[in-house]
Amino acid sequence: MKSFSAAEEKKGLTVLTPEDGFRFHCHPGRDCFNRCCRNITIFLTPYDIIRMKSAAEMTSSEFLSHYTVTLIGDAGLPVVVLKMQEDEEKTCPFVCGGGCRIYPDRPWACRIYPLKPESTKITEKAGKSYYSVMEVPFCQGFDTDREIAVKEWIQEQGVGPYMEMEAPFKKILADNRLGQTKITNEKIQQMFYLACYDVDRFRRFVFESTFLDRFDIQEDEIETIRDDDLALYQLALRWIEYGMLAQHVLKVKPEVLAAGKKELGIE
Repeated sequence: MKSFSAAEEKKGLTVLTPEDGFRFHCHPGRDCFNRCCRNITIFLTPYDIIRMKSAAEMTSSEFLSHYTVTLIGDAGLPVVVLKMQEDEEKTCPFVCGGGCRIYPDRPWACRIYPLKPESTKITEKAGKSYYSVMEVPFCQGFDTDREIAVKEWIQEQGVGPYMEMEAPFKKILADNRLGQTKITNEKIQQMFYLACYDVDRFRRFVFESTFLDRFDIQEDEIETIRDDDLALYQLALRWIEYGMLAQHVLKVKPEVLAAGKKELGIE
């Protein structure tokens, strides 16, 4: 197992495979404890929001309004950032003296620290993952003899379920068709935000609009998504693929399709 220490001389990027090791140990006894939770930009994934809004006992709409800021990314799609407190140190709203108040449901970015994914579309297509260790001067966690393999750290920090749930979301974002032209249509931006981030409002949309009249969704799935956020999230991503990438991942009901053809004069 190749080992990397942040104290080693840095001559360019040191890339680690899941089998490689690094030295790190964070605990409340460190003088820098919680310092990494200040004045930092944390982009939240859809799965982050599902976990965090449940931990905060809020609806997704309430959580997004109270704890996040929405930006528009390079592709024209909304991205969600955790909103820091308006104190001098710009502290994370979930941090207290003893640490993170929602630690079991903390975001992906907090779990993976101090690692940083360095994989590309090419390496991901080949099923390979690479990481680097962040250079954080104030962090005393690197001052340790404790050595752990990258794959063991990922397992220890519970990163696996996050990676699994975000894989279909990343697949959509990586589609070349989304990068060809920047999206400026506000309705498309709102559709993306609704489906990917505001899961509770998307549920209302599914059950209170003509969604279930138009799409052929199995009865058992309909019952599941009434109170299962993860199942609803998976349906939402299929809706995004259908609407934005023209993928046949949702089936339109035959009668709806026939009515559309009739309206267009297609027999």
